[in-house]
Amino acid sequence: MSEIKLSPQLFDDVQQAVIQHDAEASEDVGLLLQYLGAVTGYLLGSQQFERAHKDAFLEELSGFMQHVMDDTDKKMQPPPPPAGDAMGYWKPPAKG
Repeated sequence: MSEIKLSPQLFDDVQQAVIQHDAEASEDVGLLLQYLGAVTGYLLGSQQFERAHKDAFLEELSGFMQHVMDDTDKKMQPPPPPAGDAMGYWKPPAKG
């Protein structure tokens, strides 16, 4: 695949284009994603490629989407607490 340039503005523009077409997509992320999937499927299906080439490209796209989702999901997670920091007081064990 070619190198692409992703940006928050691109994501917003694409979402707004879908919402202009169907306002319900602003409240239903599943519907928004269905539109994006349908556009991708339509564009790929309308190309004059051999079917095997289309299937291979679709599989590659699926893997790419998985990679982007995993990377984005990881960035959205709160950072883990610093290792070694503790709260409270330590008391030595009582001698018996």
